[in-house]
Amino acid sequence: MSKRSKYDLDSIPQDPPYLQPGALVEIQPPEFGYEGPWHIATIVQRATPIHSNRFVVRFTHLFQDEKTGNRPLRMFNLGDIRPHPPPQRPRKFKNGDHADAYHNNGWWDGVIVQELKNGNYVFRFNSDNQWPKFVEFGVNKLRLHRTWFNGNWIPPLEASEIAVEEVQREEEPTKKTMEMEEYNERALVEVANDEDGPNRAWYAAIIVTPVGNKRYLIQYTTMRTDDNSGFFGKVMDTLHIRPRPPDIEVPDQFVMLDQVDAFYKGGWWKGVIIKVLSDDSKYHVYLATHEEMEFKHSELRLHQDWIDGKWTKPSPGVHL
Repeated sequence: MSKRSKYDLDSIPQDPPYLQPGALVEIQPPEFGYEGPWHIATIVQRATPIHSNRFVVRFTHLFQDEKTGNRPLRMFNLGDIRPHPPPQRPRKFKNGDHADAYHNNGWWDGVIVQELKNGNYVFRFNSDNQWPKFVEFGVNKLRLHRTWFNGNWIPPLEASEIAVEEVQREEEPTKKTMEMEEYNERALVEVANDEDGPNRAWYAAIIVTPVGNKRYLIQYTTMRTDDNSGFFGKVMDTLHIRPRPPDIEVPDQFVMLDQVDAFYKGGWWKGVIIKVLSDDSKYHVYLATHEEMEFKHSELRLHQDWIDGKWTKPSPGVHL
């Protein structure tokens, strides 16, 4: 007589298509909190024991090992997983629409607050963990916000909203945009240090030489050694390197709520103008580190975000 299976076949969970191996899903890692973004991942398999409702996944662009470049397997509860919705046609939004924005490799919850003349939208993040709170996005990086509940999207996803495959290739964030940037020797870049935390500053540097595994030897151009004999050098990975932002025209005078970078201790720290002083050449800036400091006009630049291999410029004249 053959041995009985450990589980009755009738009792084995029958997973829906979006939980089958190879399916694309979105995951909100618990360590990021309930206000965190949803990140794209691929289902690898159901974890054992099979009744645990846990799944092994691999993120498409998150948790990359700095030494090997590989992305490790992670395990999540079913409650942290939802389907990756099909690509949607670009749509018109109106002020107050509840939307998601694709930012820093994840979909963030927020609200449309203004449509700009160039067809882009000003988006306000609902999460207190995101800075700045207001960012300009093109329509291809926005989607109507939906909640996955009891196996359905709320509000329902209409067939007329779903894009054909050709639109998906053009509009969806692609694997190519998620790949790490490669840099040539002597390229001018900016680098950030882990010890500065999520509100870290960016420091001007130059690429000396690649050292393998998406790592580079860089040399700072604003930070000298203790004996003042030269500039610091350091090996850094591409997660902490970005190109120098392009030069954009600095206004003769900043105004309230302009998003800026402030030059302090050799680096550029993001912040927002909260007070214009009477002589118009000095400003109080509220930094993302939650500090308020005074800066001269010459110590400020308009803030720009490096997103999916492109620089996103602040919106002139939008002061929220």
